[in-house]
Amino acid sequence: MLNGTLKTFSLGSLLQICSNENNTGALEFSMKGSLCGRIGFENGDAVYADFLGMKGVDAVRQISLLKEIDFRYNNSTEISERNVDFDINFLTIDCTRYTDESVAYLDELQEAIRTKYAVNSLKFFEYDNCVFVALNLLGVNYFESYENDILRVVYLDKNINARIQIVFNQPVLTDYLLIYMREKGILK
Repeated sequence: MLNGTLKTFSLGSLLQICSNENNTGALEFSMKGSLCGRIGFENGDAVYADFLGMKGVDAVRQISLLKEIDFRYNNSTEISERNVDFDINFLTIDCTRYTDESVAYLDELQEAIRTKYAVNSLKFFEYDNCVFVALNLLGVNYFESYENDILRVVYLDKNINARIQIVFNQPVLTDYLLIYMREKGILK
């Protein structure tokens, strides 16, 4: 049985394995035991994808950015909808390109924000907290929480259509942060 985390397997490798073995079923992705996405296959062809309200290639791209997500292959999953119509090689290359470009963008973004704010971390949001999981389902583009002197901001970056989490070292007046992010063309 094929299972693990995306920290140990790349999504591209998983797509290739499922394709090469002519699998019919689905790669199922979960966080803390809760199903949050699937990539469905018919005879080795990727035909369906969803992730927390995203569908198709956008869902596959979002999954490709994550590392702290569990997966398992389930050959009994039936796919009733088709929303992916790309060759597996194209899909693998597209995800790799998207991930590489997104990582480069994240580095540039970190430098831009650090010129103005003390940032503890800036990374792709891993959907690691149940408070934040429903952001896609609810259409929320910006969310912040302040707990134990730590400000966490999760937002949908319009340049790469991915959620990013920023953790600040010190209190930040979020109105000014929002203005700054809009000026830089970061927020949707």
